[in-house]
Amino acid sequence: MANIFNIWRRLFKHRQHQRFAVRSGTFVIVSPATDGGGERKVQLVDISLGGAAFIYQGSPTELEAAGFLKMFAETPNAGRVKFETVSDIPAPGSTQTSAPLRRRGVKFAWMGILGKAELKEFLEEFSLCQK
Repeated sequence: MANIFNIWRRLFKHRQHQRFAVRSGTFVIVSPATDGGGERKVQLVDISLGGAAFIYQGSPTELEAAGFLKMFAETPNAGRVKFETVSDIPAPGSTQTSAPLRRRGVKFAWMGILGKAELKEFLEEFSLCQK
């Protein structure tokens, strides 16, 4: 029954922002809300103006405190985008290892005009095509 609802939702509920595939090997930094360390490098899968998806290795609890995504490295706080986790599932095609790969989908919080401009520049530089 749940599958019918998922199909129905995908058919009639379109995304607010178009997703873009990114170049292979595009990484971003995920960090907690505080500057107390705990930064982690993750591989970006796709991105839009409204959110992103990335792959990481480990358990979901290891990224519980994460709430910021760093896409630009010029200054310490430039390009920090606050996000909320939407989904966290095992990555398709990942093998069962001690720390399996997981795919996390996130929704960006409000970022203002300058933040959106930086995000658009990132999309232009690293995106390959629409998904």
